[in-house]
Amino acid sequence: MKDFCIYAKKCSSCHLCNLSMAEQLRYKENICRRTVGKLCRVEPITPSPKTEGYRNKAQFVFKREGKRIVSGLYKSSTHSVMVAQSCTVCSDTANEIVRSLCKLFFSFKVTPYDPYTGRGWLKSVVIREAVGTNEVMAVINGADSVFPAKRTFATALQKACPLLTTAVCTVNRDPKKLFTGKQSEVLLGKGTITDILCGEKFIISPSSFYQINHDQTEQLYQKAIELAQLSGRETVLDAYCGVGTIGIVAARHAKAVHAVELNPAAIADAKRNAKLNGIENIRFVAADSKDYAKALAEDGEHIDAAFIDPPRAGCSASFLKSLSRLSPDRIVYISCNPETQARDIKVLGRLGYRAEVCYPFDMFPHTNHTESVVLLTKAL
Repeated sequence: MKDFCIYAKKCSSCHLCNLSMAEQLRYKENICRRTVGKLCRVEPITPSPKTEGYRNKAQFVFKREGKRIVSGLYKSSTHSVMVAQSCTVCSDTANEIVRSLCKLFFSFKVTPYDPYTGRGWLKSVVIREAVGTNEVMAVINGADSVFPAKRTFATALQKACPLLTTAVCTVNRDPKKLFTGKQSEVLLGKGTITDILCGEKFIISPSSFYQINHDQTEQLYQKAIELAQLSGRETVLDAYCGVGTIGIVAARHAKAVHAVELNPAAIADAKRNAKLNGIENIRFVAADSKDYAKALAEDGEHIDAAFIDPPRAGCSASFLKSLSRLSPDRIVYISCNPETQARDIKVLGRLGYRAEVCYPFDMFPHTNHTESVVLLTKAL
């Protein structure tokens, strides 16, 4: 794809940008056909509504260049900063804010962090956007808690970046990590933003995991809910629930939802999100999914439908075994890695489940990442 991005060759994050969108979609659909397609029918891939500016989370690093501070991205597999005034897959809003921040950092004599020497303070900036409400957050990540002229900077920030709803400063002292730290301080606004996804409200904090492509996520979730065939009478399991997005959406269509996630901070966000939406038929638990599924099975619980959305490594065999003991009629498996998804489907096949259909989604245009949703049913 010609003239997609002037930084593409050096950045190498958008692996497929030399291909047309039709070629990219064909490539990703074929990944699912070569993996999951050996186990079930694969439907045509669903294109992303946006192919540029679709990311609601943008991460930039910085370096000093002469008498100015410039933004950039890390070159693939290195800590070398490639200067970039913008990123094509990030929004115009994010790109505009980062350009303004460069001028502001320079005027306040903020020194960019050098991962090779360990010197400097400014590690990175993350811009997060709530597409449903147009709220925008800047997360400024520093090497320590010493940020001179913090209050003056906050005042100047509000003036220089009127598109910002809130700004947070976090501290990440780990020399190997450059993005959002655990210790944080609100500089501007309330420190969170609120998005609307599938008609539900979700609070996004600086460290919250949240799907990056808002419009495509809505299409994917709508397909997942459709495949679960919820009538309002079912008890549902949402494993690897994160901040509760799919579980809260499903709760509107189910009798009760068990939602489990290992990260306690994510569970805290999930509980806030359920309260924000007036959802009372969902229970969030901070635990390992395999342990929670095992405990439910040992208590004699029955699950009618399950949503599982694990990390790229997929599910453990012990979790899948415990899930099968809960005997859900339908399992909706959402994955960002068709290879581990296919592996887990084979395990579920030995445990009495049959893969029916796979729906691929282009969640990250111009990259080689593919998202897919597979429906499994209990074999008779």
